[in-house]
Amino acid sequence: MPLLANDTQGAVTRKRIEEWAAKEEKVTVVAATDAATTQAAATLAGAAEVVYTMTPTTGRALTTPTGAELGAAFTDEGVGSSFRFSVVNLAGSTHAITLTAGASGVTLVGSATVAAASSASFVAVFTAANTVSIYRK
Repeated sequence: MPLLANDTQGAVTRKRIEEWAAKEEKVTVVAATDAATTQAAATLAGAAEVVYTMTPTTGRALTTPTGAELGAAFTDEGVGSSFRFSVVNLAGSTHAITLTAGASGVTLVGSATVAAASSASFVAVFTAANTVSIYRK
């Protein structure tokens, strides 16, 4: 079946496939500051995978966007679609990074603490338009 000639209402077009393929090849590395940090929904939506690196000098929080912010950033996403991100803790021996859920619409499943000198990968799945469950892999 040929692709549709327009890209309205979720139609599959060559342009949309091209944009999807370019995004699937993109990895964005974000060097988070040594402070409590909030993930940007647009950053998460802009790449196939986002890698957050941080060297905390004390225990730190990395907070997700809200479900509504994620729903707005990820256009054309349906229930069951997903995105991925990783957290790399560059601290030598202490000071964990704890992933925390945004104010509403986000549920964390599994351990959300990334110990010093380790990393963790997460997959986030849309369970409704503005609701996301984030699973530690």
